[in-house]
Amino acid sequence: MTDSHKHSDPVRPLSPAEIKLVEHIDRSWTRERALAELKEHLQIAIEVELATIPIYLYTYYSIDRTPASFPDSALSRFADQAGAVIMSVAVEEMLHMSLSSNVLFSLGVQPQLYLRSPAPYPTNLPGHQKLGPDARPLALPLAPFSLQQLWQFLEIEYPAASDAPPQGGAWTTIGQIYSYVRCIISCRHITDADFHQGARLRQIQSTNYSPNNIDTVFPGGSFDKTCPVPAPVAGSAATVAVYPSRGDSHAGRAQLITIDSRETALQAIQTIDAQGEGFGTSKFDDPSKQEESHYYKFLSLQSQLAGYDAQHEHLPKHPKPPAPAARQFTPEELAQVVFDFPDNPVASAYPAGRRELANVVSGLYQYMLILTETIFLQEPARQKLYFNQALHRSMIWILDKVIRTMRGVFLQQSSSVTGNPRLAPTFENLDLGPRDQAFATLVTMCSELDARYGNEPWYSQDLKYYVDMVPSLPDVSAFWAAPAQPGCDVSKYTGVPKFPASPPATVGDNEVRHACMGLNHCAGQGRTRDNACAGQGYCSTALEYNYAQPASPTVSDHTCHVKNACAGQGGCGLYGTGEEQNDPGHNQCATLGSCATPINAERFSTDGPNRGKGVWLRAREVFTQKTWPSLRHQQPKLPAQPPAVPHAQLFQYGPTIEWIQDYSGEGMTACGSSGMSGAGSCA
Repeated sequence: MTDSHKHSDPVRPLSPAEIKLVEHIDRSWTRERALAELKEHLQIAIEVELATIPIYLYTYYSIDRTPASFPDSALSRFADQAGAVIMSVAVEEMLHMSLSSNVLFSLGVQPQLYLRSPAPYPTNLPGHQKLGPDARPLALPLAPFSLQQLWQFLEIEYPAASDAPPQGGAWTTIGQIYSYVRCIISCRHITDADFHQGARLRQIQSTNYSPNNIDTVFPGGSFDKTCPVPAPVAGSAATVAVYPSRGDSHAGRAQLITIDSRETALQAIQTIDAQGEGFGTSKFDDPSKQEESHYYKFLSLQSQLAGYDAQHEHLPKHPKPPAPAARQFTPEELAQVVFDFPDNPVASAYPAGRRELANVVSGLYQYMLILTETIFLQEPARQKLYFNQALHRSMIWILDKVIRTMRGVFLQQSSSVTGNPRLAPTFENLDLGPRDQAFATLVTMCSELDARYGNEPWYSQDLKYYVDMVPSLPDVSAFWAAPAQPGCDVSKYTGVPKFPASPPATVGDNEVRHACMGLNHCAGQGRTRDNACAGQGYCSTALEYNYAQPASPTVSDHTCHVKNACAGQGGCGLYGTGEEQNDPGHNQCATLGSCATPINAERFSTDGPNRGKGVWLRAREVFTQKTWPSLRHQQPKLPAQPPAVPHAQLFQYGPTIEWIQDYSGEGMTACGSSGMSGAGSCA
């Protein structure tokens, strides 16, 4: 049994405020609302975690963790400690995002990460009330490491009061939104079966997470870095290593758990909540008191900086703030180990070259979010391999190295410029286009950067080497390409003339244009011009009314109500009064027709006596009852009833979309947004 199994924590009972909300949900909500609210707020929770990651990473990369005096000077060891602690929190924020994503995916919803970061910084958190703990607008910046930036971190992880109510919106602490989610999961409307909608094996697996890595470790004392000592030997780095995170700081079997029940969902939510704010009013993130919460980790760092005040009015009483450290570092000392990063940078304000590089880094970060989303689409047997090749490699071997190398470049080309900050990432919501085109866009950006600046020293020395790794990342476009629409079997139309793209531009002097198949007045007047008799034309010859020049109709099928060019040319079924819809193809004047032509077989009337019945069948009936007698009077040789339409076995209900679109390769448009007209919707 692993250490994490031994120290799994039970799910803590609901608080009185949570019990009250659960009772309200049980009494007042429907099951549909409970599921909808749960899914919505899990996505919000994902975006809350996502919002914090660039903030922490930006500050992390502003720290020079191993300056020249490392590890002998206290300042250098503090810099390394600060970097390790911030990275440990960033890693756990990624864990929290993964846990929330697993819960959401188990409910049958694909988590959304791409382009969901805040834009721009400084930012509030999604759903947070306007003001922060200090009663000022919450505006979390991208900024270098400092006493003030640590206060911003404390605002993110600020612990909730013991009686804080669960809040779905306008919350003041992250714990309140997770409390809200916990209440919904605990209500009577949600069952274990609800968490079976997304396969457990396709969720992000525990094998992809470790609480510690070499970037989360720092030395508790000096060691011999010049002539390194092997790990088992006294004086080695291993003997002074401090690990900010532990494997037991969670509820459940492992920190990154997969979800298949209410119990596992609640374990995931508790892990997120407690790691950030602390378990209850404790400074630790679990009852075993092995690891400090995010809030207390940052507070402990702040206590080592000049200006820290344990009695600060905006610090909560619980957990009790630490006393100021015996050795506190001044802003002047911090300047020796903190790169001069700009606050809230945007690439558009960077000079040429630096701007394009910053965009590549933002694009890489956004593509990493797409790679994360794609985990849920992988075959389970490939997930670990995919994770290493995609996420692990893009983060550790490319993004990390690019940003570290950027720090050695001044923002302005001349390093002698006064107040010239270092080149820093901007972590912007750079739009790479649809997910199935994002990789190609990113590769093109890298190629263009190389082509324009590949010979410039600031870029070619090291940055180009890492940027050129980007195109070797996995291309996941195929996972996001729109699935091919299932085609229809059109073999039955073999030998049938194809639907002409447009109605005839000109007709004979005595020809009457008509609305659809089988409604023509004479031989040779169908759309294909080869019909042998009245009532046997293949399809519509009606034109579209030209509002700009009414005397010159547009040579096109008309798409909607009031767009027919002449009497007798209206379709029917989509819009119009019941009377109009009951008289298709028999309107009295231009623009008085009711809907698009031709009248496809799938269209049905939406009002009047013919409601719910085929429009073309009604049009043919009107033609038989009203038009045919008049035609027989003019042409006595016509039969008593109209002849059958061509290929009656195929078109007994009118011209089909299969024939028009799949067989003939032509489109057809009809207004309406319900998707039920059978044709494409007009813009």
